[in-house]
Amino acid sequence: MAQPISTLKERAEAFFARRILHLPPGLVAKLLGKKRRVVHGIALDPTVQLSLDLFTLTGRPTMDQLGPEAARREFAKLVPIADLAPRPILDVQNRQIPGPAGAMPIRIYRDTPGTRPALVYVHGGGYVVGDLDTHDPPLRELAHQSGCVVVAVQYRLAPEHPFPAALDDAMAALGWVQTHAVELGVDPARIAMGGDSAGGNLTAATCHELRRTGGPLPAAQVLIYPATDMLNRAPSRDTFAKGFFLDRALIDMFTTAYVPSPELLADPRVSPLLSKDFSGQPPAILLTAGFDPLQDEGLAYGRALADAGTPVEFVHFPTQIHGVFGMAGAVADGMRAITACADFLRRTLGT
Repeated sequence: MAQPISTLKERAEAFFARRILHLPPGLVAKLLGKKRRVVHGIALDPTVQLSLDLFTLTGRPTMDQLGPEAARREFAKLVPIADLAPRPILDVQNRQIPGPAGAMPIRIYRDTPGTRPALVYVHGGGYVVGDLDTHDPPLRELAHQSGCVVVAVQYRLAPEHPFPAALDDAMAALGWVQTHAVELGVDPARIAMGGDSAGGNLTAATCHELRRTGGPLPAAQVLIYPATDMLNRAPSRDTFAKGFFLDRALIDMFTTAYVPSPELLADPRVSPLLSKDFSGQPPAILLTAGFDPLQDEGLAYGRALADAGTPVEFVHFPTQIHGVFGMAGAVADGMRAITACADFLRRTLGT
């Protein structure tokens, strides 16, 4: 659930943050002057940098310093500051469907009448934070631009529900949409799956599991800066270990919460990059960000798919951080990320 910004200090911080995020990027770059963060010759988006710098100055605790419940509240307060205002669309429904551990909440977005393709969307948040509300604005926009029925999934969160709970829920949600396609006004032959960060991981893991077991694969996959290798540490995890929102400490907290048994980190259901067989996978779009610690493993996963013959569309945002998909209210690349996914779905599913 989205959390209200309750204290006077929080309201003031949110007010000024929104004003800063809407300053012209050229002006922000001038304000930063020679203090721009540059890595490998590329400067971080000035609006993003100023926001990160000011967040540090507020002294607010980072999510890895909080317990799961407090981290969820903090995430729910931060997300709307940079996100879009929710777009009014044709229809939005909250439902409960059968899940592996009881009723599972979903939210169905439709902005185009008639029988449509669908996207089953699994939200990010390190398996620990995030919900249907934190990802509502970009999914409304994605439903509008793509013409797809978007079905957002609220899987069980760690550490209360560690691996494989989230994966089991994601697979069950995809299966339910495939089985109930006619009821939903969805073409059963045009159902894609996707997600950001942890949701990208769950999407990739689902596709590998269905390929291994012979289950019906989605028609396409949308992989937005996915986590793909929790066992090994690619160079970008060290380069961007601190100061770019998704810090190493936060990654470690998320990983331990989701996979408390270290011996499971090599399991392809946790680390799909370690799968032995990449053949027969659905066409994919793979989004990465240049200042993201998950950049290298995301690119490596896309290359593994492509090397096995899967059509892969690579979209890279060199000046952005992890989370840009949910920042369309603040930076132009956020909307570009949504539009890239929508265009891919239109081309691949024939919307």
